[in-house]
Amino acid sequence: MKKIIYISLVALTVLGSCKKSIDFVPQDKLSAGTFWKSQNDVQLALNGCYSSLANAFNYAYDDGAADNAYCQYPWESTASRVSAGNIDATLDVGYNSRYIFIRRYNYFLDNIGKATMDESLRKRFIAEVRVLRAFTYYELAHLFGAIPLLKNAYTDPEETAVATAPATEVIQFAIDEIKAVEADLPSSYSGGAPNQTGRITNGAAWAILTRIQLEYGKFPDAVASAQKVMSAGYQLFRKTALTANDTKDDYSNLVTFVDDDAKQKFYKGLASYQQQFWTANEGNKEAILVSQNIQENQSYAPFGNGLRTLLAPPNIGGWGSITPIQSLVDAYWKSDGTTFTPPSPEQRAIDFNINKTPSANYINEFKNRDTRLYASVLFPGATWNEYKDGYTYTWAGPGGGESFTGYNFKKYLDPISLVSGLEYDAPQDYSIIRYAEILLAYAEAKNEVSGPDATIFAALDDIRDRAGMPPINQAVNNTKEKLREVIRNERRIELAGEGQRYFDIRRWNIAANVMKTTKDIANVIVQERIWDPKFMLMPFPQTALDRNTNLKAAQTAKGY
Repeated sequence: MKKIIYISLVALTVLGSCKKSIDFVPQDKLSAGTFWKSQNDVQLALNGCYSSLANAFNYAYDDGAADNAYCQYPWESTASRVSAGNIDATLDVGYNSRYIFIRRYNYFLDNIGKATMDESLRKRFIAEVRVLRAFTYYELAHLFGAIPLLKNAYTDPEETAVATAPATEVIQFAIDEIKAVEADLPSSYSGGAPNQTGRITNGAAWAILTRIQLEYGKFPDAVASAQKVMSAGYQLFRKTALTANDTKDDYSNLVTFVDDDAKQKFYKGLASYQQQFWTANEGNKEAILVSQNIQENQSYAPFGNGLRTLLAPPNIGGWGSITPIQSLVDAYWKSDGTTFTPPSPEQRAIDFNINKTPSANYINEFKNRDTRLYASVLFPGATWNEYKDGYTYTWAGPGGGESFTGYNFKKYLDPISLVSGLEYDAPQDYSIIRYAEILLAYAEAKNEVSGPDATIFAALDDIRDRAGMPPINQAVNNTKEKLREVIRNERRIELAGEGQRYFDIRRWNIAANVMKTTKDIANVIVQERIWDPKFMLMPFPQTALDRNTNLKAAQTAKGY
């Protein structure tokens, strides 16, 4: 429902949430006594609540705060400081901005009862906002730990200067809120299949619940919630018929095709994974909740997303802001579904032979690899004729917006949107939650509950088959521990660039092992990275500490 995003700026003015801090009394909002009269008033206010999803493409930066990517411009995001371990109270990773929306949700919920409107619609609107609030509180808790739990609107700034609630209490509140209202939400909007993706449906509520329960180790509950979503009609996006454009890139020099069936499976897998994110396939049945965008044909357009600018290299019109690092590239399976063993960084530098023609040994790194690698990463020597005839990705070192790592993301780059050179104006949706994540969540949670079984392999094989990859080897991955490693790596590569890796390495307690200094293809250090156990949680920003002295004890408890 794109209007949710389009007219949200009107609602911002109506709701008066333009202040930088939640602890100022809004002076620019209309009086509740004059505004909350009609259903139209409520619709405007609801749109303002949904604007919290408007810039979800910024989740891509979270991969740069983890071990999937590097973000070269510190003024764009906090990712480069977080990945470097330069973390203190001068940093705000989203505390203040999320409380702006908490205030907006509470103001909506406290006032919607005043309007004259259809009661069934009122009930549904309340449910949508309560889920949005629960989702925002979950994000605050898993970033900051104990936080103030504000459930009502306020008029006095002192009302927000309250003690923190334990993260467990906040998470339980979020879970209870979603369960309390999920039955009031429709399976779809506008009478379509359950893929009306711009606002909260019943399926989206259960998907959010699945994510929360998985992250906090509530594995039996996560299994049950995932099953709710899996029975709701969602399915992985598949392209069943190839066009001439789909096969413009000749992969015969990289992939060994044993027969034509294998070749068809590869190209269909490549197209299916890559094109699910393209504008032409918006609203497909894999999308559960997305941030919706339109193209406006103006620079820095407020209704487009920034992906083509942030991900693309300069010769495609981008800035190379978020680029894959070597450990992500190495994580992609071989084409037979087994683990890829990379060369040493020193040997790779010799093979790459910067500023000269890469050797055959370097090209061999990309032979017979996971189809999703070719769909997701531009590596030196990779062609992309779908974008432009004769295009080949090259890299001769950083500078001028070129990647610092030697790679750029191809995932989320839509050739149609790349035609325009305008910045921050990509029109395609950005996935907040898609069905592949639910299948992965089910597989992980079910494996933790009871170990390998047929339903887990079915979920994982569905994901692999869509990408043109072979099924999981059940004979080899026949224990909880072995299958756990497969699921974790499958999750890493399937969801690369979608912001999940940051939290995954924390909840799995592997951050100390993976947040290591990263180097480029030529074995030159890109970024020194350090890990401290306190980085499991982020500090409150100093502005919040200044306004609420109750936060100081919680800040100290976190080690900041």
